[in-house]
Formats: sequence, C-alpha cells, structure tokens
Amino acid sequence: MKQIYLTISLALGLTLTALSQAGDLNLCYNAAFDSEKGNLDGWNLNYDWTGVGLQQGNHLNASYLPEFRGKKNVLHMKVPDGYESKVESPLIAYETGDRYKCTFDIYIEGVNMKMLFNGYQFTPGIKPYENPKLQDLRRIYKTEQMDMKQGSRWQSMTMYFPNNSQISSTAYAHLKKVRQICFFIYVPGHTYGAGDFYLSNVRITKVPGKVSVKK
Repeated sequence: MKQIYLTISLALGLTLTALSQAGDLNLCYNAAFDSEKGNLDGWNLNYDWTGVGLQQGNHLNASYLPEFRGKKNVLHMKVPDGYESKVESPLIAYETGDRYKCTFDIYIEGVNMKMLFNGYQFTPGIKPYENPKLQDLRRIYKTEQMDMKQGSRWQSMTMYFPNNSQISSTAYAHLKKVRQICFFIYVPGHTYGAGDFYLSNVRITKVPGKVSVKK
C-alpha cells in the first residue's frame, strides 16, 4: 500500500511539473472566486492602509456574483463617482527571469480602466517572509499600462510579465529585485465617472523560456 501511495504521489508531482512547464497550470489562487475560505479570499481589495482618500473603502464595493451575462463566478466592483477603484490578484512568488501570461474576461459599464502587472519587493526594514501582505511590499517593477474602455459585451484581455522576452539592462536590474507579482486593474480617480466592472475567467500561467537582456 505504501509503495502504491508513493507511486501515485510521484506521478501526480510529475504531472503538475509538466503542466507548469507547459504553461497549463493556473498559478492564480482562487482564480474562479470559489475558495471555501470565501469567494474573494486572497484578492487584494482593501487599500485602507494606504491612507489615500479615493481608495478608502474599496473592498466594500466588491462582491461575488454566481453568474453575470453568461459568465459564472464573477467579481463585481461598484465604482462610485470620482473613485479610484482597484483590484490586484493574489500575489505569486517570482523567480528572476520567469515570464507570465495573464488572461481574463471583463465587462465594463460607465467607466474606462487600465491594466498592468506589478512586481514587488519587500519594503526596506521588512524582513522577508512567506505569503506576504501587500502593505509590506513596495513596487519595483511594472509592465506597460494598457487601456480598457467600456463596451456592450464581455472583453477577453491578455497581458504578459514582463511585456517582452527581451528587455533592457536597466529594466532587468529592476526585475532582479522582484519577489512577488500580481496583475492589477483599476479605474483612475481622475476618471470622475460612476459605473461598474465585472471580472471572470482569470488565468495566470508561466510562459516557457527565460527573459533575456537586449544585446
């Protein structure tokens, strides 16, 4: 029985490794908003710690919808007028040189949005630890920002971290300091428009190969 258990465990480990290498393993925790700990568990929605007025109470505008316009397991964000609504995915530990792809579906009403990947390091004075909190991190790297506009249907979006497989030596120097990454979507405070946005089908997968420095 012990031998059978070891064989199954080894096979499962090899399968997960193969999936990860192939880029099929979704690395985003609670990507389907279906965790037993809570539908929004792990997602960064509370920014009260920043002290920024337009971000206070951000988490109170977030809710889970079992279904919305044909999509299941949906994060709904209510956007008050002039508010800087923000959502960051659960953090993913980063190994220098790795590259990631993020895909998701979004439905936008009444506002325009932006999306990018953030790369974080620990804030000076904070001793590194596992599963860190966002407030103990400082952004050291970000990808090129992309704009998203409201539409009358679900939109499928794709972005990468880093944006390209080859980056400048200056960018790589910052990339080497990254310890955690997450994808980030937000409605800027200067938008001054009320509305809603809905997020579903989030996937973050590893892209084969390593980032290199442009010659």
